[in-house]
Amino acid sequence: MHLKRYLCTGLISSMMLVTSSLGIQAKGTSTLHIELTGGLGTAEIMTDEDITYPVDGEDDSFTFDKGTQLKITIHSKYGIDSVQDDSSVLKQKGKKIEKISAKDYTFIYKTQDMDTNLTVNLTEMHSRFKITSITTDENGEVMPGYVKYGCVKKSFYEEAGENIDEAIELAQENGSESDYQILESDENGVFQTNDFLKGTYIIKKLGDESEPFELIVTRNKDIPYTYIRLNNGYEFSSDKTGTVKIIESNQYIKSATRIILKSKNDKLVEDNGTFKIKMLNEKGKTLKNYKKQYLKTDKNGYISMYDGVRWMSTFTLKNGKCVLPVVLPDGDYKITKADLNAVSLKNSDFKISSNTISGLDGDSQPISNTVLQVKGN
Repeated sequence: MHLKRYLCTGLISSMMLVTSSLGIQAKGTSTLHIELTGGLGTAEIMTDEDITYPVDGEDDSFTFDKGTQLKITIHSKYGIDSVQDDSSVLKQKGKKIEKISAKDYTFIYKTQDMDTNLTVNLTEMHSRFKITSITTDENGEVMPGYVKYGCVKKSFYEEAGENIDEAIELAQENGSESDYQILESDENGVFQTNDFLKGTYIIKKLGDESEPFELIVTRNKDIPYTYIRLNNGYEFSSDKTGTVKIIESNQYIKSATRIILKSKNDKLVEDNGTFKIKMLNEKGKTLKNYKKQYLKTDKNGYISMYDGVRWMSTFTLKNGKCVLPVVLPDGDYKITKADLNAVSLKNSDFKISSNTISGLDGDSQPISNTVLQVKGN
C-alpha cells in the first residue's frame, strides 16, 4: 500500500519536473520574411551557432526564436540602395543602411517579438536618359513643358535619310522593340526612357525642327555607361546608376540654390546648423560693399539676402539641406562661420553659373544643388 503510494507520488513528481523543464526550454518563435528587390544579388543568414541559410531573392521566410541575433550578408553586383525593416530604413551602429557601394555587406539583425519583413533594395544599373522640360511664359512664369521625343537606333536613322519618323517606322517593321522608343512628358514636364541596349541611338524632338543628338551606350564588365553627345561635341555623362539627366528649357533660367551636405560616399548628412556666405571676385578675394535690390555684402564681405520681408545674413541648415531665399548671380562664393551640430565641412567654396538646373522644387521652380562634403564621413 505504501509502496504504491510512493510510486504514484514519484510518477507525479517526475511528470511535474518534465513539464517544468519543457516550460523553461520552450521559446516563442517569429518569422522573418526577407526579400531582395531591384538589382542583382543574393544574401545569406547566419545564426550565432554558425548555421547558414541562403536567400534566393524572392520573398523567403525563416522562423527563429524571438530575440535571435542573426548575421546577414548581402552579396550585390552594383551596391545596395537601402535595407528596410517593414517601412523604415534599418540602422547599423546608428547609421542608416542605404547607398552602400560595397559588393559584400554584413549587418546584425535581431528577430522581433512578432513576424517581420526585411526588404533589401539592391542598386539597379541602367542605360537610359531622363529629360525635364521647362518653359517660361511671357510673364516670366516658369512651368513644366510638354514634349514628345523619338529615339531610334542610328543605323535605322541613316537608312531613312535622317528622317526620324521614317526611321522609327523602319525599326517597327524590321527591328525589335529595343531599337526604338516614343516618349511623351508627363504633367510635370518629365519623361524617362526604358533601358537601351549597347549601341548608338538618335534622339530627336518630334514635330520640331530642333537638332537631334546621340545617346551612346557602352558596357565595361557588364556595367553600362551611358552618355549623350550633342552636335557641338558636348557630352552629358550618366550618374552612378547609368541614367543621363538633362534639362530642356526655352531660355536661360537662373536657378535657386539648394545647399546640401553629403559624405564622401555621396550620402546625405542630415545635420542641422547655421552658416554665413561670402561673395568672391575673379581673383578669389572677398567682394565687399556689393549692392543690388535683393542682395548686398557688408564691409567684411558677408552676404545679406532680402526674402521679401526682411534682410537675412545667417542661413539655417535643416536635415542637411538649405534653400537660399534669392537667386544668386553667377560667380564664386564661400561658406563661412559654419556652426553645425555633429560634423564640419571639408570644402566651403562653391560656384554659381547660369542655366545650371538640378531639377524642379515643389512649386515647379528650377533649383540647383550645391553639394558640400563633410569631414570624416
